[in-house]
Amino acid sequence: MASIEEIRSARLNKLNFLIKKGVNPYPTTAHQDITCKEAGIRFDELTGSKKNLSMVGRILSLRAQGKIIFFDFDDGTGRFQALLKKSEPLSSELYELFEEAFDIGDFVEVKGTFFLTKKNEKTILAEEIRMLSKSLLPLPEKWHGLQDIEERFRKRYLDLLSNPGIKERFVTRAKIIELVRQFYLNDGYIEVDLPNLQPLAGGATALPFKTHHNALDMDFYLPIAQELYLKELLAGGMSKVFEIGKRFRNEGIDTTHNPEFTMLESNEAYADAKSQREFIEELFKFVVEGLFGKLQFEYQGQEINLEPSFKVMPYPEVTDEEYKREIRPTLVQPTFLVDYPVSANPFAKRKEDNPNLIDRFQLVMGGLELVNAFSELNNSIDQRERYLEEDKKGKAGEKDISPSDLEYLEAMEYGMPPNGGIGIGIDRLVMLLTNVKNIKEVILFPTLKPRT
Repeated sequence: MASIEEIRSARLNKLNFLIKKGVNPYPTTAHQDITCKEAGIRFDELTGSKKNLSMVGRILSLRAQGKIIFFDFDDGTGRFQALLKKSEPLSSELYELFEEAFDIGDFVEVKGTFFLTKKNEKTILAEEIRMLSKSLLPLPEKWHGLQDIEERFRKRYLDLLSNPGIKERFVTRAKIIELVRQFYLNDGYIEVDLPNLQPLAGGATALPFKTHHNALDMDFYLPIAQELYLKELLAGGMSKVFEIGKRFRNEGIDTTHNPEFTMLESNEAYADAKSQREFIEELFKFVVEGLFGKLQFEYQGQEINLEPSFKVMPYPEVTDEEYKREIRPTLVQPTFLVDYPVSANPFAKRKEDNPNLIDRFQLVMGGLELVNAFSELNNSIDQRERYLEEDKKGKAGEKDISPSDLEYLEAMEYGMPPNGGIGIGIDRLVMLLTNVKNIKEVILFPTLKPRT
């Protein structure tokens, strides 16, 4: 079996052969009259018209049989089959050029008419064939697919080509985000854009990433959360706002954590944790039914059923590590955890009947923490005291804090309506609804340690 280096050398020779023949291996313009998907749908109409049409795509397989060559190609919408005949309607010169210089992995343009083979295969009979992009390395199929997990994440473009279902998973991810966005917009929320360069990393307790702006000679932080900006918008008169965007937390990497991740955050004036729980339950049912056509789906061998009302239970009175290790994995069906201690979040309101607890909930499903939400603190005096506690922790060496933000406190003092805030981990939601256990499987380009 030839080595990668030998294959690359052979393909470079083919590239030079094309150039010597006066063929541009990387032309600027491509002609596409119909996609592979459209050709499949309109096939009966196309075979009747006998009209020459151009199609484009990457060659994925080649089968030579005497003086004919079949090849499959993919344009991103689907696959289609092409047939080259040495005699007609393709010229013998183009046929021989294809034999000499075209390979699996090359992008081509094929023009011809449509017919059905004896095996009932929808096919385009080529009258013209043109190189669009000459590939120099072989696709993974030649090596029985891309098997190494780390290599799959590093070379996602090859993963998409060689592993069935990977592309579909990311199409599903886009559909999930579309459904979530649709539900929010239908409920009257406004989608907003918030800054990713921030003078303070606030809105959550996490270690941020720092960068520097040269012209201002000033350090900035990438967002660990956008909660404070959203609440400032409520103080400015907006009532329902949300953002879907990247968040960055300088933390460890494991099956449910990536330093760069996608989160939806929203705030609604005059809402509280209870009304937000109802909102979240409706949202999840909307997304699941929109995706599967029913309220049941499977995750890691267990059926999850969203039809009954979600269970509500108090956060267990154990240490955080024990909860994560012993209790969270058992919460398969949708469960709201409520009644957290005040120390758990510096921005949540205290419960009126027990000021030692905050009016907060998390949604756990399939053992995954998916949603964090609470009645937002709008008392600037209480917020200032909470900030002081956070600052003390920071001075004592704790890194995961939310430091005092004087500009945010000032906005609160102008008056902020009571409101409910929600944070939804989009990547974990996609994990749940595509039945995978590793967050890297639902992020196109996850954070990886560089090769040495």
